[in-house]
Amino acid sequence: MTTPIGKYKLVRLIASGGMAEVYLARQAGAAGFEKLVCLKRILPHLARDRQFVEMFLNEARLAARLDHPNIVSIYDLGEANGNYFIAMEFIDGPSLRAVAKRARERGERLPIAEVVKIVSMAAAGLHYAHELADDGGKPLGLVHRDISPDNILVHRNGVAKVVDFGIAKAANSSGTTRTGALKGKVAYMPPEQLRGDPLDRRADVFALGVVLYEMLAGQRPWEGDSDVSLIGRIMTEEPKPFATVRLDAPPGLIAVLDRALAKDREARYSSCHDLQADLEALLVSLGKTITAARISDFAKAYEEPVSAPDESTGAAMQALEAEMNGTGPATAVPGRRPSAREPRTTVLPPSPPNRNGFAYAAIAFLCVAAIGGSGGYLVLQRGMLAPEPVPIERDAPRPAEPPAERAASQVEMAATVSAMTPPATDAGPSAPAVMAQGAPVAAPLAVPPPPAAPAAAPIPAPPPVTASAATPTPAPPPVAASAATPTPAPPARPTPTPEFAQVAVPKPKRSVPPSAPPPPVLAQGELVLLIRPWAKVEVDGHDVGVTPLSGPLMLAAGEHTVRLVNADLGKDITRTVRITASSKEVLKEILDE
Repeated sequence: MTTPIGKYKLVRLIASGGMAEVYLARQAGAAGFEKLVCLKRILPHLARDRQFVEMFLNEARLAARLDHPNIVSIYDLGEANGNYFIAMEFIDGPSLRAVAKRARERGERLPIAEVVKIVSMAAAGLHYAHELADDGGKPLGLVHRDISPDNILVHRNGVAKVVDFGIAKAANSSGTTRTGALKGKVAYMPPEQLRGDPLDRRADVFALGVVLYEMLAGQRPWEGDSDVSLIGRIMTEEPKPFATVRLDAPPGLIAVLDRALAKDREARYSSCHDLQADLEALLVSLGKTITAARISDFAKAYEEPVSAPDESTGAAMQALEAEMNGTGPATAVPGRRPSAREPRTTVLPPSPPNRNGFAYAAIAFLCVAAIGGSGGYLVLQRGMLAPEPVPIERDAPRPAEPPAERAASQVEMAATVSAMTPPATDAGPSAPAVMAQGAPVAAPLAVPPPPAAPAAAPIPAPPPVTASAATPTPAPPPVAASAATPTPAPPARPTPTPEFAQVAVPKPKRSVPPSAPPPPVLAQGELVLLIRPWAKVEVDGHDVGVTPLSGPLMLAAGEHTVRLVNADLGKDITRTVRITASSKEVLKEILDE
């Protein structure tokens, strides 16, 4: 015999979703007191996630303040071994989703009057929530944000109730919603919610209009093959005319739906109270009086049969109690996992463009252009400047030599200059020619004898020019030698010794490596992953972690392959996303549907 969870004894699993499980339980009291309640707890793998825990506790705090006949009551918020749970009113009856399913299976159309009455009661409960104020009398501005057939229950006692304020949002709430994240079901969202605009009570009016249309028409006002196409149609197209899908619809009902489903919220009902008033007036115009007994019969006619708990169910509940109390291992609960469906992919509309991002990109581009232009200019300038000739100083002239020796010296000098001149093929195309002026170079036999006059000073042979053995320098172009005959001095005055012509050699260029091109600036964008319940994520074959991630992924612009793996649900899917520079894309996967 296991220990109950506090004062609650689990009976059976009612429903299991992507974030929480709902169990039927018995609340025990003194003197044999018992009461059936529902226990809602976070799934084990999400119990350590602060975001989900805070959302769960937010539901308890908000719903505990709501006390209305058409809203499910909250009795208690408990904790056992780190497992938070909410004890709430047990609704013995189907949801509108289950009612629609049973009608579709039978091939029936739901009666107009009963459905209008149920939606009218839900509108009354929502109006009460919208008007909720704090202890100082200031309105909280509460918006449910997740109205759908799943969250409207019909009790066998003839009362409809709104449930699941898990993502309800108060205008002055301290909690925040991540930019680009859509909470709720796309098919029931108004255009302003899909755009990410601030919401008010008219968002719940729109959702109630979609529920009323769907229950009576057997289809939604907007249909799409995927959430992406559905979003586009809700934003741009008018709903299918209700008169074409429900031929017996009275004009008053068509008028109510047209106003509730208006894309411009200014044209919608300003409150659920106004919507309820028109629905009740419609029932009067139809001559219908819908009592609680008729709604009770309606609930009984469309509720799903529930099998009585057997021994296996009891054993599973005892094992779960042991798990929550910390006295036993985690065990599988029959029916915990929902039936597997094809996961849906939703790329949510991108958030407004980040103008700062464009400014930063423009500044970075200008900086790169300036650096590249400056480097190119310097390189061009160095190439255009001719190397300056460096004069090589020679020693004083030596005494006159015999003609043969002088010719030999001249030949030796020419050979020396030729030896220090690199081949023409090594010169760069832009290197200018360097002119070296020197004494005439001739073979010994071709040199005429010097004149007899002693005024013609002999031209001394320069000392050999020694090339530096240091670091090799870029090869200069061929050296062109121009012959020059020494000019004899006038006979009237002493003849100055002619200075040997200077040999101009190119100044070695400093080896300046070309400036490296700036690193390419990769355009990036953000990818936000909204995965329910969780998944291991790989992007382009690289593991990035398990959702929920701490923030968006920064990816280079282009296509990327995203792989999502959830071993518990047996899901392994791959999606291709396209990232645009300076923008945000959102990938949403619902793995448990």
